[in-house]
Amino acid sequence: MSPESRYPLILAEPDRPFWGFGEIFLSAAVFLVAEGLVVSGASYFLHDAAKLGYWEVAELFASYLLLFGVLKIIFAMRGRPLLKSLGWVKQPFSPLVLVLTGFLLVLLSLFLQILLKTPDVQTPFSKMLDSGLASRIAIAAFGVTVGPVVEELLFRGFLQPVLVSATGVFPGILATSVLFGAMHLAQNADLWQAGVTITVAGFGFGVVRHISGSTRSSAIVHVAYNVLPFLLTIVFPNQK
Repeated sequence: MSPESRYPLILAEPDRPFWGFGEIFLSAAVFLVAEGLVVSGASYFLHDAAKLGYWEVAELFASYLLLFGVLKIIFAMRGRPLLKSLGWVKQPFSPLVLVLTGFLLVLLSLFLQILLKTPDVQTPFSKMLDSGLASRIAIAAFGVTVGPVVEELLFRGFLQPVLVSATGVFPGILATSVLFGAMHLAQNADLWQAGVTITVAGFGFGVVRHISGSTRSSAIVHVAYNVLPFLLTIVFPNQK
């Protein structure tokens, strides 16, 4: 038996991050405080206008800036670059393959929505879209650019490596995906069907991230996954 055949083939080694649950809990607390301060400030200065879609996008963007500022400080204290540490590195796959993967996840999500009989109800997200064309454009633009990139850096770049390191590849990716789905429940009227669908999509993003070792890969898949639904919000604004 040759030396190469003595050991099983391993497609990807579990991530071994230099940060842990302490940094995760601290970052979650910072984000909640930042979001609370931003929303409170927007409500104080903008009053009812703060509920318009484009202002809510601006509020979320400001919260993300504050969070990444804190993460930058945490990683700098360890002498590590933030983006590279979160897996924002050269990715090995063809962009076309990743885009097609995103589109396939869209089809899977549509199938799941039909299979799970997801109710057709008005959600907080659809109410945001009702606040005018400017809001729909802002939400769609955010949803296919900053939104998926930030979510991949936070979930697949920051959270998933810790959970994979602590529990193993499959449990770690699954746990990250469940939390990802739970985060989106509020904007989807707390429909469990929506939570399941988004969790499955998140699992797909997580697998791509783990196999490729790059959050750029999962971000491309995520962007492709978001493109069609968010563009439809502009073309068909009255759809729920």
